[in-house]
Amino acid sequence: MKNYYDILGVPEDASNDQIKKAFKEIAKKEHPDRGGDESKFKEANEAYDTLKSSQKRHDYDTMRKFGGTTQGGQHPFFNEDIFGDFFSGFGNGDMDFNGRFNFTGRQGDERTFRNFRQQPRGNRNVQVRMAISIKEAMLNNDKTINYKLPSGREEFATVKIPAGVQHGVTFKFKGMGDDSIRNMPRGDLMVIMSVLDSDGYTRKGNDLYTDKTIDCFQAVRGHDFNLKTLEDKIIKVKVPAGTQPNTMLMVKGQGMPVHKTLGIRGNLYVKIHILIPQLSAQDLKKIKDL
Repeated sequence: MKNYYDILGVPEDASNDQIKKAFKEIAKKEHPDRGGDESKFKEANEAYDTLKSSQKRHDYDTMRKFGGTTQGGQHPFFNEDIFGDFFSGFGNGDMDFNGRFNFTGRQGDERTFRNFRQQPRGNRNVQVRMAISIKEAMLNNDKTINYKLPSGREEFATVKIPAGVQHGVTFKFKGMGDDSIRNMPRGDLMVIMSVLDSDGYTRKGNDLYTDKTIDCFQAVRGHDFNLKTLEDKIIKVKVPAGTQPNTMLMVKGQGMPVHKTLGIRGNLYVKIHILIPQLSAQDLKKIKDL
């Protein structure tokens, strides 16, 4: 797994400002339009896109901590209790994390507090976040995760992930949550998907985006190049003659799967960057009359 912190040259506890500054320095040096190394720029861009987002960074750090997919199909994750299901609707009350109820109601609300204490508690839902790459999301997946219940017991669940799964989708497993309170129905297990950019590709909805750098002569004459997709297929992309910098070329039907049976997919968009070479006076003289 790529170490995005090493790629940007920042410590793992780097602030957002440090991460942004590091990326800018690399971009100035390695941007293809400036004659830099395209692969290094893409790596840095991928790293920055992940680390600048607090949620993506959290998911990435979790994946690094627990490793990639391991034997037995286990997958990186982290656990959270869903307190909102239990505490919603109590109005002017707050519960601290030691289980104490801090009542902030008006005078005369003692009866409300007493009624609250008499209400039967329910077992909580348990929330687990699972992170996969968009490369993994191209195909159907079965991932087995282990998670810890509030009671302290560890359990396992197998999640069937459909191809093209969207970031933020939640899978609900009824009766697989907290069971701390006997004689009460178990809570549910909520598995929230995080789909991370990878391999030089980013995703917007069902469409994929990537970049390609060509030189100015290829842009003037037109150019064909091979592109490796997230499915490890090689496709040919045609750059029309006279293509301008930052042109977005569309490759129809090469995006994320939408409907497997009907064969519906999103599109792939390739942003064209054009490299202007530094020519000698002799070379400039040769092309002057072109």
